[in-house]
Amino acid sequence: METAISEHTNAFLASAHSSVITIRNLNKSFGKHQVLRDFNLILCEEENLVVLGKSGSGKSVLIKCIVGLIPIDAGEVYVLGKNVAHLNREELDILRRNIGFLFQWGALYDSMTVRENLCFPLRKHSKQTKQQISMKVEAVLESVGLPEAVDLMPSELSGGMKKRIALARTLMLDPKIILYDEPTSGLDPITAKEISELIRVVQRQHHTASMIITHDMDCAKTTADRIVVLSDGTNYAEGSYESLRESDDLKVKGFFL
Repeated sequence: METAISEHTNAFLASAHSSVITIRNLNKSFGKHQVLRDFNLILCEEENLVVLGKSGSGKSVLIKCIVGLIPIDAGEVYVLGKNVAHLNREELDILRRNIGFLFQWGALYDSMTVRENLCFPLRKHSKQTKQQISMKVEAVLESVGLPEAVDLMPSELSGGMKKRIALARTLMLDPKIILYDEPTSGLDPITAKEISELIRVVQRQHHTASMIITHDMDCAKTTADRIVVLSDGTNYAEGSYESLRESDDLKVKGFFL
């Protein structure tokens, strides 16, 4: 699979997009259990990259390594040109402001309205006026299709609405990269399709690069420019949805059955 991986990645790099995340020979173990093994990955500007893997394959560990939440054992992780392992706490905080997170369950503050949830990151990390922040809230809610939800509490939102609001909050800081952790988990098929389509809309409107961690093949088909299969701790296979679907490799075929 290594030749196919190289060719597909090089096709993206050759199309005038530069790398926003580069991972080289990443290794991470917990005790005797090796989760990531010489793992390699490139995420290009304005690209949607899906990382497919079974439960326990290391997808969440990969995200934590990328943002510096856990130390790596060996290898290199570069995000927006910065070697994550070499950054101090303050430098990591600055880097993370350029990375948006959509957590699996939304992670909204239950005691805050939608407006307050969205205002929070800007009040903490910017010097914008109340009027500027209010205008930003209106704009991001419009982009996720929920302008009418501005004064609702999280308890008044459906599962799909919570995902949309969580994405809106992520967009408040204009991130260069968005990391989606199982964005369609726990949703009915219709709502899951809407969220997958919204990920594409956000990519087009906000020119983000995104890494989408999922095992939902419908989500992968809708959102992916490129797919990486994480298996046995490695970048086992890489390509478009169509090319991987045609693979004869049993580990790859298992995702498409």
